[in-house]
Amino acid sequence: MTLTAAGLGSLLAGCGKDEEPGGVDLRNPPKGPIVLGFSQVGAEGGWRRANTASIRKAAVRNRIDLNFKDAGGDPKKQIADVHSFIDARVSVIAFAPVVETGWGEVLRRARDARIPVVLTDRLIDETDTSLWASSIGAEFASEGNLAAIYLENDYAGTTGTVNVVEILGANGATPTKLRAEGFAATAAKTGRLNIVDQATGDWTKDGGKAAMRELLERNKRIDAVFAQNDDMGLGAVIALEAAGKKPGSAPKIVTVDGTKAALQGLADGKLTYVIECSPEIGEPLMSVVVDLFHGGRVPKRIPSEKAVFDAETAAEALLDRTY
Repeated sequence: MTLTAAGLGSLLAGCGKDEEPGGVDLRNPPKGPIVLGFSQVGAEGGWRRANTASIRKAAVRNRIDLNFKDAGGDPKKQIADVHSFIDARVSVIAFAPVVETGWGEVLRRARDARIPVVLTDRLIDETDTSLWASSIGAEFASEGNLAAIYLENDYAGTTGTVNVVEILGANGATPTKLRAEGFAATAAKTGRLNIVDQATGDWTKDGGKAAMRELLERNKRIDAVFAQNDDMGLGAVIALEAAGKKPGSAPKIVTVDGTKAALQGLADGKLTYVIECSPEIGEPLMSVVVDLFHGGRVPKRIPSEKAVFDAETAAEALLDRTY
């Protein structure tokens, strides 16, 4: 069962009404090397490390000087890092926001400095969308939709409700909010999936394990688990096995990311479905950076690839999975 999204090629080609110009002054063409200031959320798991590796590798391949900073999950540090990029007069700023809010001041400063901004992986909560030129990443609500659709299909024709618990990512992060909203919206259509409880796992395996323990203590019957990323789902497997459960079947587990570790867990029967959210956005990011540097127009939104894996398709995908 594999669902693939459209490739990035057509999205990156041509101009359209949804495209934004770069922040450079075409009367004074840019000179010298392209410098990208990039602020990463942190290195909280395998997906994020693969995301960083993709960006670093693509920068080298495209001969872009990368000024890379790791926020370590700290919103204040990340905003300070973006200020430092402005002070350094980088060509383009890109960042994966730790949280959605608090970006107006620094992004207005970037705009005043004529430095275009690109959002990666996540979005921000700002009404003035002119503060960024483009965003590259997954459609998080769609990932939640898919998790509910595939899980519900397993119970088609059955009577009664399915008790589902959710392991959420970090508070205030776009994927946490939108994956939960997407899952809930799809679950509500039939009412078969009954979301009975939630706990926060902060995107880590240890966090997922701790969250699953909490959920087991509070809920006598758990039929399924929706973990908002692979690391938390794999942590939940550890807690469930310690409690004498059979994760992957009782309860079923759906996760999001598509890391090699999760696909192996899927092939081994520990997980039920994995929704892909590809971290490999380095090349499309560098293409946008180059276009912005030269004053070109870029798409306002570029979605990344996604697919849904079960045990059978996971075994095949493992052959060339790089992260």
